[in-house]
Amino acid sequence: MAFQVSIGDVVLMTQITWRLAQTFTKGRKSAPAEFCEVENQLYSLSAALEAIGNACERGDINARAVSSAPTPLRSEGQPRGQNIIDNILENCFQTLKHLESIVKKYSIIGIQSTPTPTTSRLEIWNQFVIRNWRKIEWTTEKGDLDALRSQIMIHTNSLNLLIGITASSQSTSIRKSVEKTSDMVKELYEWYEDNLKGAMGIKNGDTMTKISLADNSSDGRAIHTHNSYHTFQLAIGTNKGREILCPKAYLNRGDNQTFTSMSASPTVKPMFGCSCQSQGGSSSHQTMVQRYELSHLTFPVRLAAAERSWIIYKASNRATNQLVILYIININPEYIQILEEVILQDLAIRRADMILNQSSGNSLTYISADTEEERILASIGELKIAQRSVESVTFNHGGRSHSRKWIENIQILQYQTLNLSSAMRTGQAEPLHPLEYAEVLISYDQQDEEGQDDVLSNTLHLRRNTILKLDENNALLRIESIDTTGTFEDERTVSLDCVGVTIQLTSREAARELHKKLEDMRMELFIRSLQYPRSDEMAAFRLRVARVECDNIYISDADVTVTTNTQGRHRLIIESRNKCTVVSQVLIEDFFDSPSGKLDYSGPTYVVQIEENGKRNVYKYERGFRYLNLSNAQADRMFKLAWNTMSTNSRQESDSPGPAGV
Repeated sequence: MAFQVSIGDVVLMTQITWRLAQTFTKGRKSAPAEFCEVENQLYSLSAALEAIGNACERGDINARAVSSAPTPLRSEGQPRGQNIIDNILENCFQTLKHLESIVKKYSIIGIQSTPTPTTSRLEIWNQFVIRNWRKIEWTTEKGDLDALRSQIMIHTNSLNLLIGITASSQSTSIRKSVEKTSDMVKELYEWYEDNLKGAMGIKNGDTMTKISLADNSSDGRAIHTHNSYHTFQLAIGTNKGREILCPKAYLNRGDNQTFTSMSASPTVKPMFGCSCQSQGGSSSHQTMVQRYELSHLTFPVRLAAAERSWIIYKASNRATNQLVILYIININPEYIQILEEVILQDLAIRRADMILNQSSGNSLTYISADTEEERILASIGELKIAQRSVESVTFNHGGRSHSRKWIENIQILQYQTLNLSSAMRTGQAEPLHPLEYAEVLISYDQQDEEGQDDVLSNTLHLRRNTILKLDENNALLRIESIDTTGTFEDERTVSLDCVGVTIQLTSREAARELHKKLEDMRMELFIRSLQYPRSDEMAAFRLRVARVECDNIYISDADVTVTTNTQGRHRLIIESRNKCTVVSQVLIEDFFDSPSGKLDYSGPTYVVQIEENGKRNVYKYERGFRYLNLSNAQADRMFKLAWNTMSTNSRQESDSPGPAGV
């Protein structure tokens, strides 16, 4: 393939990458857990390639712009006229073609285990791969799976940085920007070449450190999820509260087989298993936990609480033919990423699609009338007492007061949007993105309120900075100012801003519970705001690094994002791939123009940490960190290069006529 930054070539590479990622996705049932990481990185690379293709189509990137830079960019032995972007894309293409040849060699076309009238063909890995995947030469340099992941990471980082260069100069043409930053682009190419030649372990063996998703057996096969790192406590909801079914339960992924099949065929493994005896326990709960399986109404939702836990709504009890609520709690921190991203998130998307295909939606999922986005329930504040203990709700707005009695229900719901195309364009690993507010849904019993208006429900938009005041003695909860939406019988809606709301409950206990669950949800919203770019922010660039080291934190395998808001301020987000640590730091004003030439990480910083016992803690460091290192010298160079690029383009913007800033 001859590369002249041709749109057609980039589109072809994007399609190849997407197909490869799909192969890893569809092959989950027969592949080891380590393949999930390759799948995620291929989707990120596909997003970066798509962004490069869009930039080429707009004319933001072209071969002549890079080739015309005054600084010599050719490395020794490089053909004249060949530019940096060409080389990056060509090396990326070689990696993809090699991986494509492996897929063609070791995959087969299978049939779903349970035949149906709409049985579909799917691509799966053959038995040789399952037994010998560690022995396969996954890269052109005969590297292992870690080397492949490192290569894909390098390709993605390099492309994302090039995208960042174009995005950070809006009032200046890309040609002028590249000419003024040619030294930086040259360094990018040299860094890229060094990494391909072994700096990330392809030859030198310094492979990226990563916490494995499955232990390895002596014969080279992955032991499935019934090890100590893949367990949790399984409980069932009863009238008396939660009843523990098994303290060391695990999911029979089969890799995700149980969660993608609705069949009760005996060839499908039970949804849950017990590993108590295999871990030295004296009893087994195998018979008990194997009663439960998915139903057509099953839906997973996370609980808004300090402990990472999930509710599985309406699972089926085969022994009683009843639909029950199951709780997944005390999740091992090493298992959070695979449980949430690979299993539960996938199940939520599938269930949401099924609901919307059959109806216009419900409280689990619906299409937003404003944005036309698909919204899927992400987390809830579970109410036990207060749900049916609201005596009245009073609204105050513009000096007028209006009260409603006969409250049928109150719920605390937080949604996330599903936008696969947006996620792919931004390189976002997860297709689901949380909203910045939660909905407090108050429903009324119309039959008991004669003479009242025809408002069926009110929705309060709870935000992370909403002020709540508890009057425990009078069983009252006051909200000083909140946005509300009323829904009428004919589905009309009316919205009001800055409404004062007073909720009268029937007991102090109910008031305390409602206040606590609302505060838990506010904390959930605050943590999500640290973890993701906010509505007034955009991602300036993203990097994947093998290690992050600072004063008192060590993260193995992390995603690093720098955001820019509408005021030109920057924020650094670091998230561990196992989802146990999130770092959010507001970068100081002269971070990109420090006189010392060193990166200054002394801005206010929040750290969210899930401890070994599964509890979540939030720490604040007013003065940030004394130092922060990314992986090794090569990763630090990559980050500094992005820093130099943003700094240079920021100065270009401020020197040019018109508004300054990125």
